[in-house]
Amino acid sequence: MRHLFPAALSLFLLAGCAAGTGWVNPLLPKEQAATDLRDCRRSADDALGPSAYVPAGEDRTGNPMTLVDRTDNARRHEALVASCMASKGYRRVK
Repeated sequence: MRHLFPAALSLFLLAGCAAGTGWVNPLLPKEQAATDLRDCRRSADDALGPSAYVPAGEDRTGNPMTLVDRTDNARRHEALVASCMASKGYRRVK
C-alpha cells in the first residue's frame, strides 16, 4: 500500500504534462493547438536549416563549442516556435 501512493502520484503528474501543448487560443478548438504547434515547429526547422542540427551524444570529447551551438540552436528554435504561435493568436500557459 505504501508504494501505491507514489505510483498514483507519478501517473497523475505525467497525465498533466501530456494533457496540453502549453499554448492556448480561446477562439480555436483545443485540438487545433497541437496541429498549429506541429506546423510552427516544422517552420522553425525549415528556417534554421540542417546546419543548425547538432546531434545529441556526439563529440563528447571533441569541441566543447558543440554544446554551446546545441543550446543556442534550441533557443533559436524555441523563439521561432513562440513567435509563430503568437502570430496565430496563441498565448503560452504554464
